[in-house]
Amino acid sequence: MTAWRRRLEQALSAAEAPRVLTRDLLDRFARSARDGETVPASTLSLWISREADAGKLLRVQRGLYLNRFRTVHGTLADAVPFFHKDAAVSLNTVLGDAGVLNNPSNTVAAVVPLDTGVPAPHLGQKRTGAGRLHFFGMPRRILQAGKASDRLEAEHRYAHARATPEKALVDCLYLAVSPRSNRSMPVRQDIDLTLLEGTRLRRLAKAAGLADRLTEWLERSRGEITS
Repeated sequence: MTAWRRRLEQALSAAEAPRVLTRDLLDRFARSARDGETVPASTLSLWISREADAGKLLRVQRGLYLNRFRTVHGTLADAVPFFHKDAAVSLNTVLGDAGVLNNPSNTVAAVVPLDTGVPAPHLGQKRTGAGRLHFFGMPRRILQAGKASDRLEAEHRYAHARATPEKALVDCLYLAVSPRSNRSMPVRQDIDLTLLEGTRLRRLAKAAGLADRLTEWLERSRGEITS
């Protein structure tokens, strides 16, 4: 292995290295490893191909890779902002990861803000080399309803914007009652409400204008949440 390749791999293995890498970012890392000297495109392409075969780079789509040189690998959820800048991982993905949903999907679900007066973003399912993504749209006022500390996980915990489990359930509730969505609420028997913070859940539902809907759903399912 040449010295610059060794330095490149060491840089990508560092704890502070990006979890998701674009072709342009890899090119900058490679030039830095060669003390500023340009790396021929063919050489970089060959290196990327070899590392992908070795499992060190996982191709999401053309020019986008998950960094598996790191001890903590990049995940498909980390790549969500590269498809929609303001998207937040939410819904069944968050509920499943938190243990609230007992029958989660392998698809990474994210919500995307919808703004009036601008073209609608591309939503729906997207297959990638690292798995499947599913983007759902909702008005920005709903997506951003409530205090940031209630609706978003702390930035240091994840390399992407991620809803709290309480916000993820409110997002599920909104999409279940929205006439523009064909989603339904997760099966009640698959949800462990005791893992949710009830006060936060009610605050978020109220901020989104869904307090009555939440109450109806809880009464219908005889759900119990912690205070």
